[in-house]
Amino acid sequence: MKKHLSTHLLGKHGIGQRKERKYECDLCERTFSEKWALNNHKKLHNGEKPYKCAWPSCHYSFLNLSAMKDHYRTHTGEKSYLCDMCGFAGGTRHALTKHRRQHTGERPFKCKFCNFASTTQSHLSRHKRVHTGEKPYRCPWCDYRSNCAENIRKHILHTGKHEGVKMYNCPKCTFGTNSPMEFRNHLKENHADIENPDLAYLHAGIVSKSFECRLKGQGAAYVESDATDPQGGE
Repeated sequence: MKKHLSTHLLGKHGIGQRKERKYECDLCERTFSEKWALNNHKKLHNGEKPYKCAWPSCHYSFLNLSAMKDHYRTHTGEKSYLCDMCGFAGGTRHALTKHRRQHTGERPFKCKFCNFASTTQSHLSRHKRVHTGEKPYRCPWCDYRSNCAENIRKHILHTGKHEGVKMYNCPKCTFGTNSPMEFRNHLKENHADIENPDLAYLHAGIVSKSFECRLKGQGAAYVESDATDPQGGE
């Protein structure tokens, strides 16, 4: 009973102490405090997502019912996760937990190579590449590579090296844009056969094959397309 209460307080209200995240996925480096959570997560890499969002025209699907319900609230606007320290209301447990770290200063995601600690898993993953030298993001127009997707965006759009190109080019039609949100919306509204296009930079061709395999489990179906130079070169 006490265990369930602690889980409820932490998940619903963000109150309590988190366990050490000592179980790490060997495919994407995400970490978990419980082994069952790691095993559950690994199913994502196998493409197992039986819970589909019932909202009309939404193509998202999820590994578990809880995640699907959290997502469904993004459609309804329901925000039932309340911060006990201010007036913030979040639509998901994750949103509340992430918000409360602004109050507590908690940085649970720790680098195993140095003293760096972060409030989010994504920031830690990006930091780790400083140590490993991994540069999974590539420019589709030249040999430039980076450890950060945003650097690729800046390289293409702001250095003047690739005048006239669009950052995001649809693999199904001639649509192109420099806005990831516009690109995601275009895919969802016009190409329903592309499942969960939430990681739009995959379709822009800026992720290396090895890294793309790891990202697949996070919900995006990769669509292969050849990037062609506006002058006609490869």
